[in-house]
Amino acid sequence: MTDVLVIGGGGAGITAAVSASKLGAEVIIVAKGKIGNSGNTIMIGGSYAMDGESAFTEYGFEKADRGLTKDVLFNSIINDGFHISDQNLVKQFVDESPWIVNEVRVWAEEAKQTFKFGRPATWSMSGRAMGRALHHGLSKSSNITEIDDVIIVELIKDDSRVIGALGIDIFTGEFIKISSKACVLATGGYQPFSLKNTNSDMTGDGLAMAFKAGAELADMEFLLFLLTALEPNEIKGSIMPVYFSFFGFKFKISDRNGNEIEIPDELKSIKQKSELCKLIDLYYIGNAISNGRGTNQDGVFLDFSDSTDKEINEMFDNLIDYYQNFYRKGYYHSDNVNEYRDIVLQNRRIEVGMGNEYTLGGIMIDEKMRTSVNGLYAAGECTSGTFGSNRVADAVTEMIVQGYRAGQTAVEECLSFEHKQVDTSGLVKKYTDLFHNENGITAIEANLKIEQISDKGIHFIRNEDGLKLAIKQFEALEEALENVTITSKSKKYNMEWIRAIQAKNRLICAKLSALMALERQESRGLHLRSDFPYVNNDDYIIRQFARMEKGKIKLYTRKPIITTYDVPVGGNYKYFDYILQHKMGLENLVYNEEG
Repeated sequence: MTDVLVIGGGGAGITAAVSASKLGAEVIIVAKGKIGNSGNTIMIGGSYAMDGESAFTEYGFEKADRGLTKDVLFNSIINDGFHISDQNLVKQFVDESPWIVNEVRVWAEEAKQTFKFGRPATWSMSGRAMGRALHHGLSKSSNITEIDDVIIVELIKDDSRVIGALGIDIFTGEFIKISSKACVLATGGYQPFSLKNTNSDMTGDGLAMAFKAGAELADMEFLLFLLTALEPNEIKGSIMPVYFSFFGFKFKISDRNGNEIEIPDELKSIKQKSELCKLIDLYYIGNAISNGRGTNQDGVFLDFSDSTDKEINEMFDNLIDYYQNFYRKGYYHSDNVNEYRDIVLQNRRIEVGMGNEYTLGGIMIDEKMRTSVNGLYAAGECTSGTFGSNRVADAVTEMIVQGYRAGQTAVEECLSFEHKQVDTSGLVKKYTDLFHNENGITAIEANLKIEQISDKGIHFIRNEDGLKLAIKQFEALEEALENVTITSKSKKYNMEWIRAIQAKNRLICAKLSALMALERQESRGLHLRSDFPYVNNDDYIIRQFARMEKGKIKLYTRKPIITTYDVPVGGNYKYFDYILQHKMGLENLVYNEEG
């Protein structure tokens, strides 16, 4: 029993727990791994940031770029998100980020972790450094109980209000019921594809639980991809290749036959200084793969055939020199950079794919992190609305600034409530009954099927026929999952049981992605349609939402919330004409300056 239950042990969860504790609440934070050392937080290889003006004037970073004011950052997020962000959420992100960003930086210093400063006002770090910094901040707080290795499987409701959650201890298989006055979901996103480049446990559990509890999900058609290693096999899924654009690497992108995938010079310039690099790669590489030019692994090649051995060595030396600040020399995370270098030197090319990194869609929230269900709040990647259809600002900043606000709001609105108890035997039976199923699809088969359908239907470049087929196949899989069969009957450390539960959650998210992608008959941000290749501002500056009504999915739309920045009007734009005309490309990635 607790005042505030926080589900998720990464940045959003920890900052939610800390802020709730500061207001005097009793807090339980629960994670399916180790708090501060699991989920996507430990996979960070990037940065978090505030506006440059705040960094300079409020926190004394003299090398910060004062030109990146809050107004500039606010406008850039909306512009680069193709104008469908809810502007109240962007304002919360911009206004409240400086304080918590600096607080986490202080935690890092106290925990003796390395965070490297760069312009405009960005701190780069490793995931483990961020995890240790966050856990240090958690350890300084009182009234917080940490529970590791428990997967929450269901939110508990009394009428229309969330009053707790039901979980399973992964090691013992025992059910754990936690009663609370408020609940904060900080569970990260989902990854329905076969090529993933963070942790493979991003299964959409929080999104699916919220949806089944009555919350609305939004913008599920927008999924972020980026360059991801396909070889050597032991580092498949590493995002190391994406950093080549920022460290002076010179290469061409070639298809399976060695023919260059040409990107206009003006867009190549944007790639070197903005996170629009991910969108540009998605468009050009995605189209090449969709048109049959990809490798057998649906990849392409980074082609170094025009570079000498000396030039290649200098490129990799620069990368190694930078990352030795965070990892042992010669490594990026646990990936051997020199092994990667050797392949390039020997073959003059290396195979990469477009891996799924981040989810822009998620739980609908307002600027206080309220969902559409009383007593339920959400923060971080499991939410939607801040970045519109394309993320250019830092996801790490998103998770800590939204987490802190979610914890505050939960306490302010719920501390006066009385605890309520409900009978959860029916919920427990729902999950134990899975052991009685026979001769059905297995959890492994189900998850592979989700990936196969997603890879074909909702991948880089979508079209009506592919989306309709994917929806039909997802619905058939839903029926098959009613009889998902678990071969091991022991509940102790039964990952087959856990994966079966997660497959159902993952399928909900993937199906909603396909449904919303089908309805959005244009190309915008990270949603690309071959049958509707133009940006259509007249009809589609809208957000899409889904909710459950009488057991069925109901979709609806609304305009984004506008506070200060008018949205553009006009008919169909060619995709990159739109990007260049609107001067998109927030320059927030600089790796060679210290402060």
